Amino acid sequence: MSPALRRSLTFLLAAMAGMAGESLLLVRTQVGHFESLLRQDFRVLLFLKNDPPESQAKVLEDKLLGLPEVSEARFVSRDAALAALRREDPELVDSVTWVGDNPLRPAFEVRPAPAALGRFEAWLEDVRGVADWADLRYRPGEVRAILQAQLYGHFLSLVLSCLLCLACAALAAALWWGRWPAASRPAAAVLWAGLGAALGLGLALAAAWPARPYLPWWELPAAGPQLAAWAAAALAAGVFSPHS
Repeated sequence: MSPALRRSLTFLLAAMAGMAGESLLLVRTQVGHFESLLRQDFRVLLFLKNDPPESQAKVLEDKLLGLPEVSEARFVSRDAALAALRREDPELVDSVTWVGDNPLRPAFEVRPAPAALGRFEAWLEDVRGVADWADLRYRPGEVRAILQAQLYGHFLSLVLSCLLCLACAALAAALWWGRWPAASRPAAAVLWAGLGAALGLGLALAAAWPARPYLPWWELPAAGPQLAAWAAAALAAGVFSPHS
């Protein structure tokens, strides 16, 4: 096989491996950021029957924060809830207050820690035991979406980690058996593998870039994982490309 053909095959293999690795990394990054946004937005509302005295509200807040896997607990009085609703939808506030006093109930907004979502029902039971709440509200669909995003994120992280480990194992095996790279052309093999991997990463980013304005959770992968994807793609191309 001619040197030019070997270089071309190494370049193409590296480009394909780089594009595949960067695509997985992009999806993993978007899933992780999407899950993070959902977790930051998710709250459990614990409604009280009446506005408690300030000292009692502080005691309840401390009890909630003292529970395991509670990231945040914030008391919202009737007046504060009505003021927030007025900022969001003044017409709705006018329609519900014209017949009388403020109909909203005071409540605590509680944000669970990420680990609590895996045992959400048990965590809710712990929260219910803090006080005699008038009502408890949350969005079940949001809990399912967070758990699904966590599952997809863990799976993609596992796949990327396995691919990186396999690339390193393939390089070790190639060095052990003396297949990578040939003594007479190490610089050329490394150069073409690196350029092909860089092109593959760039093509994956270029293909995904137009979707950025339409995804509020869009985020570029960090530099470290991208460098690891580039190195793994270059190693894989160098090991598996034909050397004779």
